[in-house]
Order: sequence, then structure tokens, then C-alpha cells
Amino acid sequence: MNNSNIEANISFRFNRLDKLQAFTLVRAILGSSYEEPKLASDCYVGYVPLTKENLDDINDYYVRQRIEIEDCDIFVSVNPTSVTNIIELPAIVNRMLKYIDCKLRFSFTAVVER
Repeated sequence: MNNSNIEANISFRFNRLDKLQAFTLVRAILGSSYEEPKLASDCYVGYVPLTKENLDDINDYYVRQRIEIEDCDIFVSVNPTSVTNIIELPAIVNRMLKYIDCKLRFSFTAVVER
């Protein structure tokens, strides 16, 4: 069953930024943001919406900041309204993996109405 009403939110994440790198991220890439995880106060997680326009910016930031590949991932978050669905990821995910071959991480929260 393919439900085209379900959208996946896809971000490229930098999972272990220092404070200066986090500030630099939001200035360097339009639409990016960061947060300080509750459990680790010495690092920040940076989020960049994965779009065609951001591919080169993400790659440039990754290289310039000398980010380790283990500290990055592509984060896919899905909140479907039924249990059985097929979510098709856009081609931009494959293209990003050609730039930076990092992990894929998924968050899937099923909200089932009764």
C-alpha cells in the first residue's frame, strides 16, 4: 500500500559540533539550525534540510569544518496515520550519499486512530 499523503522530513545532521561550529552552521547554510542535546552539554547537533539547493553547501561545510564521517547522518522522520505504508525517499537522499557516504537514521512514529 503506497500512501502519497505521507511525507518524510529529511535532514542532514552534524551530530557533534562545538559551539563555534554550530554558530557557523546557521550562518553558512540557509534554513539550518542546531540544538544542544539534553544529555551532552559539550556538543551540539546541527540540522540542515536536505534539498537540491543545500547539497553543495552541506558538502562545503563538512569539508571546511573537518567533520568526521561518524559524526554525520541523514535523518528521516516519518509520522504516518496508519500502520501499513510504503514511504518512498526522494532521489536527493541517494545523491547526498554520493557526496558524503554517511549513515541513514530513521524515526518512525505510528499514530493509529481508533
